[in-house]
Amino acid sequence: MIELSGQNEVKRPNLLLFLKDPSSFSKCIPNLESLEIKSPTEFTAKFKVEVPEEFGISYLKNIGIKMNFVISSQNNTVSMHGEGRSMGLKVKIDITIEVVEYEGYFVMKWKANVDIGMLERMLGKENIDKLSNDIISKIVACVSSS
Repeated sequence: MIELSGQNEVKRPNLLLFLKDPSSFSKCIPNLESLEIKSPTEFTAKFKVEVPEEFGISYLKNIGIKMNFVISSQNNTVSMHGEGRSMGLKVKIDITIEVVEYEGYFVMKWKANVDIGMLERMLGKENIDKLSNDIISKIVACVSSS
């Protein structure tokens, strides 16, 4: 299990609405290949994770992942629970984002728990940590931009 967390200042208007809307938030998923919105709180996303050459795994250029997400919210907190598969292996992601509003901007406090089981053993914990941080950084940068 990989645990990541952070805090970012965000000037995007209507941040909570953006985070709760699958068609909006999904634009921030790196290398998104397809999106199926099942309801206002559920969607399926298919995306790729690029495997850097520096990992020394020449036979693996990218990893395809297909996940089902459920979004829930209460007050100023949005949670996303995702389950899916990659290379036939289970993948789970839980993301919680608390939005604190200040005058003219928001602070987004987030944490993510990523459970990729066998993939972590195949690619190595250090490599998975680098990939996870890269993906989260791209998502946060996208969400933070207005």
